Amino acid sequence: MLVKILNGRAACLLAFALFLPGIAAGQSMGTRAAGMGEAFVAVADDATSIYWNPAGMATGAFLSFVLDFGQNRAEPPNPDGTAAGSEGSAQFIGFTIPPFGVGYYRRSVAATTKLTTEGMAGQSREDGRQSVQALTTSNIGVTLAQSINDYIVVASTVKFVRGEVTSGVSTASDPFDALDERDSFPHRDTSRVDVDAGAMVAVEQWRLGLVARNLTTPEFDRPDVEGGSVELEREVRVGAAWGSGWPGISRLVVSTDVDITRQASLTGERRDVAAGVETWWLGQRLGVRGGLRGSTSGAARPVVAGGVSAAIKTGVFVEAHLARGDQDERSWSVGARLTF
Repeated sequence: MLVKILNGRAACLLAFALFLPGIAAGQSMGTRAAGMGEAFVAVADDATSIYWNPAGMATGAFLSFVLDFGQNRAEPPNPDGTAAGSEGSAQFIGFTIPPFGVGYYRRSVAATTKLTTEGMAGQSREDGRQSVQALTTSNIGVTLAQSINDYIVVASTVKFVRGEVTSGVSTASDPFDALDERDSFPHRDTSRVDVDAGAMVAVEQWRLGLVARNLTTPEFDRPDVEGGSVELEREVRVGAAWGSGWPGISRLVVSTDVDITRQASLTGERRDVAAGVETWWLGQRLGVRGGLRGSTSGAARPVVAGGVSAAIKTGVFVEAHLARGDQDERSWSVGARLTF
């Protein structure tokens, strides 16, 4: 019995170490970006630039305010009996008046892992329990941008980050029932300071963007291991975009993003390539967008996304997006955007 308990605890800790950093990617930030398949680093012309590319705010509206909320869920195939399911949410509120921006965003992501026990013959079998791990980060950021010349802008976002790590074991057979129990499991809060940085090159109708997030790779204390922590991996991404009306308002935008760094995930290591398009109709009163992303590391695991914006008055939009992936990944978001 003691051996089984120890094996179960070891499996729980191993699951935490393997999966939690990777699932931290979670729900995409921003309804427009999500609707374009997350190909947004070189677009980033609204208040979500605080996250997507801080330098992008200098290429957008004089004033931008964005409020977004979204959720995602995935139940990938688990032939090895480990990854069972994940879900997450993201909230964003941001305000930019170039060269200054301020924003708050909160991202929560959780995953389950089926635990196994080892019998006398050394064979492992599922023991009917599930390890539950979750990470919630609340970020308050201040962004400052600086023009280098007529074409190049650099910027950084300094963030105060509060991270909450949760870990526990559930007896629920359904992975999402197990995830619903996470509020009752042990958790630990840690506060850190982190920095994101970005650059944008804008020449007539073309833009090139670069963003680097989590530059300090902040670590958050775990409740289940004394001295243990969960680290946010550094993320670096580049993008290119073309807009029919840049500089100014574009009726058509086409963009592509490429991850430079790899990120762990429940279904294996990912390094994504994304492509998106956005088009506006009826005198900028209706926006329609779509996108596709997939991984160049391991299996492609493609995700298809689409979204819409509708103007309720000049410069005021309500927005939504839906996405679906081959690992039964589903996400949605709704938001409001104000631009002048």
